[in-house]
Amino acid sequence: MNRSFTYKKGTGFCWSLFFMPGGEITRGAAKEAGGASINGTIRGIIRGIMEGTVKAALTLAVVLAVFLAPLEVRAAAGNDDPVMKRAVDAGVDAERVERLVNRVQSRGMTQDQLEQILLPVISLAEMDLPYDLVMQKAAEGLAKQVSAPGIMLVLDHMQGSMVRSVAIVDPWMARPEVQGLIEAKKGAATTAEAARLYRGMLLESASHSLQNNADEDVLREFLEEAASSKIMTKGSPASIAAGLQALSEMPMTQENPGLSIRLLVGAMNAGFTVSEIRELPHALRSAHFHNRLPMERIAGSMDKQRYENIPAVQIMEYLLRGNIVGGPAGFQTPDVPRDRESDRGRDRMPPTAILP
Repeated sequence: MNRSFTYKKGTGFCWSLFFMPGGEITRGAAKEAGGASINGTIRGIIRGIMEGTVKAALTLAVVLAVFLAPLEVRAAAGNDDPVMKRAVDAGVDAERVERLVNRVQSRGMTQDQLEQILLPVISLAEMDLPYDLVMQKAAEGLAKQVSAPGIMLVLDHMQGSMVRSVAIVDPWMARPEVQGLIEAKKGAATTAEAARLYRGMLLESASHSLQNNADEDVLREFLEEAASSKIMTKGSPASIAAGLQALSEMPMTQENPGLSIRLLVGAMNAGFTVSEIRELPHALRSAHFHNRLPMERIAGSMDKQRYENIPAVQIMEYLLRGNIVGGPAGFQTPDVPRDRESDRGRDRMPPTAILP
């Protein structure tokens, strides 16, 4: 079988080698080679292949550098993108926008999906409304591999509830007693700075409750009750915001919102801390879990303990343990029948077992 290779002097292939059956090289081929050795020819062939491989590698590296640059570089260079520019112009921190864009790109989402994820943030910023929670939820969804449509649905819902919160919070903020509370609690901040901070807290809390299907009128009623209580002189803006958020989480709000409002306002008047107010819905569920009593009975017990000036931390402990009357831990009112076997199963379950 004959096989030939063309070899040009100084570049690689310069002449033809005719391999005869058996692998021997013809004399004519050796003569045309000018006495060049087979080893030299083979070395030339290998060198040519290697030179071509290096050139190909260099070319590929250039292509990768130009077209497959890291996402961070592309995002930084994407500041000319109109959507990113709009976000920064609206006051959204450029670094946060870039981080969010990087996460979107790392998920392989399209430019249109990127815009749809950013638009709720941009819209809130342009209306001078809090957007931090929306950005956090977007990042959370991306990290959990939620689909782009799923993320967009949640962000649009959050944006809508934030816009609805304005009609609840802003009129209340304009009340003289609320302005007095802001002035009294502003500390080293200016009145305008304190008012802006407080407004943001209330808007986020109201938005949270609206997302949990709380009725707007119920939120207004809570704020009305808070404004007419001693909270305006002894309370704090943060505790009112915490109560507004906890309102939608109270186990009786859907059926008896007035009872939830009464308990929350009473807790704030009694000096419950912000963390205790946030924990109150869980504590009430725990009390109900252990005692299976109606929420009205549990609320009445809590009111009684407040009137007896039992410290808030102690009331919370009683609720969490299911001791609704403030007696020894584990006390059960005699008029509630208890099945011995079901008690054992229930006692093994933590209070959080019934939480949604």
